[in-house]
Amino acid sequence: MEDKKSVDRRNIAAILLILAGGLLFLETFDVVDINLKYYIFSWKTLMIAIGVIIVVSSEQRLTGYILMGAGLLFWLPSFASYNVSLHQVFWPLVLIAIGLIIITRRHKHDSSGRGRRQVAGEDGSFPTDYIDDVSIFGGGIKRYSSQNLKGGNVTAIFGGSEIDLTTAQLSSEGTVVDLFTMFGGTKFIIPGSWQVKSEATSLFGGFSDKRHIKPDQAVTDKVFLIKGVVFFGGVEIKSY
Repeated sequence: MEDKKSVDRRNIAAILLILAGGLLFLETFDVVDINLKYYIFSWKTLMIAIGVIIVVSSEQRLTGYILMGAGLLFWLPSFASYNVSLHQVFWPLVLIAIGLIIITRRHKHDSSGRGRRQVAGEDGSFPTDYIDDVSIFGGGIKRYSSQNLKGGNVTAIFGGSEIDLTTAQLSSEGTVVDLFTMFGGTKFIIPGSWQVKSEATSLFGGFSDKRHIKPDQAVTDKVFLIKGVVFFGGVEIKSY
């Protein structure tokens, strides 16, 4: 699954680059009388391209549609008789986008039957089998102690949380975490014996596993799988 997704993303990026190069050739040989460099090498076009990649290679399609729509909105003044600048619409777009992302991710989470109110135990940890964390312009530390951790939903926008899973145990069928990070970061503290795989789409972001795993340490056959989108942010895996 992971290899297939990465290959798909590479193919999409390659097709976009080939199209851009072909259009520049047309301009170089005067086949078209348009300043294509102005349109291709623009942050507005970059937003649309990133949106296309997210839509076709990730489950987080709403994020892709928002980026494509914003890119098209900023291009409209070039083809219509009105003017709009980035500083005029940046924060309205950011607030609308954050609201839509939270609503759709919460609806997806609740529809699976997992979106119950989480209550911490006496030791301050959450015994629930599903992670549920939303960090916006802030963050904190959450500890989960489930002995049958099945997965969950983590959203970090202009913020991030530290998710401590050192006392948790993976579910027999594995654990899948749906992650969305935009201008933020999320840190998972997990045992060194866990297998970790990432199928997240990273755009101007990164994923790092900084655990110190001993050569003779036994590794479980269960998998801690991270899916979703990391956009101008990061995901870090650590162990104590």
